[in-house]
Amino acid sequence: MCDNKKIRNVIHLHFKESGEDFYYGNLKSLFDCQEHEMNDGSLGVRYKYLVNYKFDKPYENDRVIIKKSELITTKKPEWDRNNVNK
Repeated sequence: MCDNKKIRNVIHLHFKESGEDFYYGNLKSLFDCQEHEMNDGSLGVRYKYLVNYKFDKPYENDRVIIKKSELITTKKPEWDRNNVNK
């Protein structure tokens, strides 16, 4: 893989019924946002269950699909150096 890249975890949430997709940096932010917004158990799974889920394959129930993957970005110092005064 490229030496000048940084890898970040991404949690992808897909609602089956609406087709909506959301992306989060971790499971905690997913649950904080979704439960705060809807507060109706619309995910159909508990946070503690997913914390222990291995994510070797996507989690899926009748409401959602939750995948864990990686986002590759440029390391910040290199980006700053290449874009100074532009």
